[in-house]
Amino acid sequence: MIHFLKRNKYKIGILLCLFVLVLGLSGCRINSNTWTEKPYVDGWAGYSEEFHFGNAWEAMWGWPVSILSWPIAWICSHIGKSLGNSFFWGILFTTLIVRTVAWPIYSKQNSMSLKMTLMQPEMMRIQRKYGARKDPQSQQQMQLEMMKLYKKYKINPLGCIVPMFIQFPIFMAMYEVVRRLNATTAVDVNGVSVIQYGTFALSDTKVFNFFELNTSFFQASAIQDKIFAVVLAVAFGGLTLLSQKLASRKPKYVKEYAGSRLKTQQQEQQQKQMKIMNVVMTIMFVFMSLSSTSLALYWLIGAIYQIFQSFIGRKMNEINYNKAQKKATVL
Repeated sequence: MIHFLKRNKYKIGILLCLFVLVLGLSGCRINSNTWTEKPYVDGWAGYSEEFHFGNAWEAMWGWPVSILSWPIAWICSHIGKSLGNSFFWGILFTTLIVRTVAWPIYSKQNSMSLKMTLMQPEMMRIQRKYGARKDPQSQQQMQLEMMKLYKKYKINPLGCIVPMFIQFPIFMAMYEVVRRLNATTAVDVNGVSVIQYGTFALSDTKVFNFFELNTSFFQASAIQDKIFAVVLAVAFGGLTLLSQKLASRKPKYVKEYAGSRLKTQQQEQQQKQMKIMNVVMTIMFVFMSLSSTSLALYWLIGAIYQIFQSFIGRKMNEINYNKAQKKATVL
């Protein structure tokens, strides 16, 4: 376990940072009198209302999210209003639009995956070559050969981190829109407390005129709304695990090479631990989705879209892989 943590400390650190940032930012939006309640009153009336931050920490993370959240809220609101003021249709089509616009970032990751597949036989040969040598000089030489291999295939070992951080403000902006679009605030009007919605709010928050979206499992009073919240959360969790399983499958078009099926006990243990970590993270997000039915719907749509993206990505990788193999044969 200790070796696994040391070996994957950067990946684990990134996952923990992203999770803490999600919780931190959502907490800032809920509790801050300057960053949350004023936009509720004016309903994202303009950029100026989005840039009233309480402190430097909020401002540092708030700027990129606010720049993106206002236009996404505008798109979601206008789509929903054109379809009967429906919050459901607004979330559905806005999620599809945002995911499609962010597709180039996914394509970059997909290209990285293909390169890793192509270089895997050579990488395995290097690992087998130095597998039994534990002295510092051999380990250093192995690292040098690995760096040459990365350079040969034009792979940046840290290249996967950049797309992740580019996607994060987009993810948070959509997260903010789903949670805040129909949020309310109590306004004092001549001594009377009046519940007020923002100008982007959508009045029809029902799904099929039966299930309530603008609620949560913990707040819903109707039993069908509680059941609906659980169904969305469980479906999201199941599809996320399915997506992880599909992503871990080796493509059928990649031929087996010597030693590819031979796994050390350490490698098998690492894979098991990584699976456990993915399951734990998924369960955490499932519980988060129970706190907002609309958020659960957004994540569920995103999980379905991600499986579709993975399917297209694997097909594109297969085409590009075959082209690369033919090119290598000719040369």
